[in-house]
Amino acid sequence: MHPARRFLLAALALTVLPAFAETVQLRRAGNATIITFEYITQDDTAIMVKRLDSDAVLNYKWEDLDLDWIKKNNPKVWAEREQLIADAKAEKKMTKKEAEADPFAVEATATDTKSLIGILTISMQDGLKGMNPSQNKIDAVCNEFQLEEAQFWAGYEDLKRASKVGGKNEPLPKAEPAAEEPKEKAGKPLTPKAKAAAAKSKARSADNVAAEAAAKRDFESDARPFNTFGYLRMLAEGGTKGKPVWMMLRRAAADREAIKKILEKYSKMAGDLAEKPEAKASKGELMVLKKALDNCAESIGKVSRDNTAVEARLQSDCRSLLTLVTR
Repeated sequence: MHPARRFLLAALALTVLPAFAETVQLRRAGNATIITFEYITQDDTAIMVKRLDSDAVLNYKWEDLDLDWIKKNNPKVWAEREQLIADAKAEKKMTKKEAEADPFAVEATATDTKSLIGILTISMQDGLKGMNPSQNKIDAVCNEFQLEEAQFWAGYEDLKRASKVGGKNEPLPKAEPAAEEPKEKAGKPLTPKAKAAAAKSKARSADNVAAEAAAKRDFESDARPFNTFGYLRMLAEGGTKGKPVWMMLRRAAADREAIKKILEKYSKMAGDLAEKPEAKASKGELMVLKKALDNCAESIGKVSRDNTAVEARLQSDCRSLLTLVTR
């Protein structure tokens, strides 16, 4: 074959060969075996490689390898590793620096009863979601409590309004009285007309269906129209106003937990502050506030889905705490 032709064929062969992948040699500490792999990638904890004789991809932790030997024999891969470690350290330092500069990193502290009530009031306005209307059939819940659905939605809106206060109580509109269903008198069954009227009254109204749809949208969009203030005010109200809110709280475990957590947190703060020498003058007030917070937290903690009776103590504890907080 002519030399020129042989050179041309060799050149063509080279053009169709795949590009050589970057390789890395690894060995374990205490093991003299050296393996050459195709290098894929790495991070600050491990290196990913591929065997040259198969498609097997392996991950080796750096801590399991002979780092000194790898450093000497794989300068390019080792340089990349050092850069990754440097970047990780810089990121951690930056995060720490940002945390130190973050004005929210230091929580507000109280120096007396007034300032403690001030920050407690702010925390009591944190948004809560209420019960999940998609997981609780409203008509079934109302039947359980012998409550008209319209009355439930009136209470739902009352709770929203009660949650929009900054401290002082605002008058709440009265709920519309629920229409009573016709009942059969002893020995006298209902007439067909009366039965039809009773069935009609039991059917869900368009307003109730629309209210439920709106509540579902609010919950799914993570709207938080309620807060601790609203719950305490409505529970303190009691009666027909408190009953729908009691229903909701029984089926809103996340709200109960959030309320209890706030009350317990500020109870501890009141106790800690009362022990400080500079708070000696207001120690009595602080201990009264602490007791009210403890009592209310305990009562909220007893609310459960299985408990169907509205406890008088819960109403009393909510009233007592609100008297101290909103005076």
